[in-house]
Amino acid sequence: MRRPLAILILLGVVIASTFRPIQAQGDPASEMFRLVNEVRARNGLPPFQWNGQLAAAAQNQSNYMAENNVYSHSGYGGSTPLSRAEAQGYFGRVSENVVGGTKLSPRGGVLWWENSAVHLQNMLATQHVDGGIGFAQGHDQNFYTLVIGHKSGEPAPILGSVPADEPAPLRVTPITLAEPREDGSIVHVLQQGQALWTVAAYYDVDLDFLMQINNVSDGDFVINGQEILVRPPDDWVPPPTPTPPSSHIVQEGENLWYIAYLYDLEMPELLWLNGIDLDVVLQPGRELRVRLLPGETPPPTPTPQLTHFVASGETLWAIAINYGLSLDELLAYNNLEASALLHVGDELWIRPKPVIAPTATTTPIPTVQSTIAAEPAQPTLAPTQVIAAIVPTTVPTPEPVAAEPTGGISVGIVALAVGFVLLAGGAVAMAVRTR
Repeated sequence: MRRPLAILILLGVVIASTFRPIQAQGDPASEMFRLVNEVRARNGLPPFQWNGQLAAAAQNQSNYMAENNVYSHSGYGGSTPLSRAEAQGYFGRVSENVVGGTKLSPRGGVLWWENSAVHLQNMLATQHVDGGIGFAQGHDQNFYTLVIGHKSGEPAPILGSVPADEPAPLRVTPITLAEPREDGSIVHVLQQGQALWTVAAYYDVDLDFLMQINNVSDGDFVINGQEILVRPPDDWVPPPTPTPPSSHIVQEGENLWYIAYLYDLEMPELLWLNGIDLDVVLQPGRELRVRLLPGETPPPTPTPQLTHFVASGETLWAIAINYGLSLDELLAYNNLEASALLHVGDELWIRPKPVIAPTATTTPIPTVQSTIAAEPAQPTLAPTQVIAAIVPTTVPTPEPVAAEPTGGISVGIVALAVGFVLLAGGAVAMAVRTR
């Protein structure tokens, strides 16, 4: 029964392939997915798990919006979030968020979703466990789609609740461009279903600039009928840039991640400015530094944390997010698979393991002690001793010379020499007597 619709969806994909939206530098889809999971972490929820089928369905819708310059949950061939997911082989319950605008960053898109009740409800859904992001560019705008879901037949989520009905399709009221006034300014009056990012997109102005000239901050809401200054008067002088605050007073329910997000700080920088650890417990009323004043001496650089000990209820995704890592980085540092089971007390590397160079060891050369004693000096025979040896008429038998423990070879040679002298002496004596 679903085949004709699936064929229409695939046909839409083929048609869209001629459009080929330009991808932004970096990976906006992965960045937005990380930011969505940060929102969940700040609210005590586990992260969505990336699903390639839902990501493909989300990319399909982003391509459609970028090609047609619309913001809608209805896509190619009248497809819906559910039918697009099923066309990719994902069967179950799904929900979808869309957002777009001129130069809209992933952080700006997630911020807009946070300020919309229905979109925030999707980001904080407890009945969904999978998610994917699609990103495309067209008509000088960035278009993002978040699709989340829970497959049929899969175990219920840990934080399971009664699934909410699928949100009604988002319909954006068409914007009619306002004409410039006499002073050169352009003012747009917000209508039902319009938001700042849609105004910025239609008038082709930067969203941050639009918020600045209307004195609107990230957390402010806009209402129907509100006048939005799109282009200042010709004689408009920009107000002086306000000095950003150097500290923040902790309010009830705030945590480090939320405060770092408010001031666009990286978590290590916030910890460094305040000399605290990630597991510090914040009390309302505590003052935290969020920037250094001009000329202020920076605090000493702390020794970087190298490892993390797993606490109860933590997952690899949550730990990676806490330290600003991707899941692949955390797995690589610890030589783990994504399916690895964690135990309380396990130590995980959150930085690359330091390489320790092997210490060169020198093998001592053994000292060889000689067991041969120095050869004693041999006495020189006096001439009288030689003459006395010639006088006897009989040749005395030389007494055996005992070998010395050391230098025995030299003593033996001397004894043999003396023997030859005595024999020679005896021979001379016998020759004298025969005469």
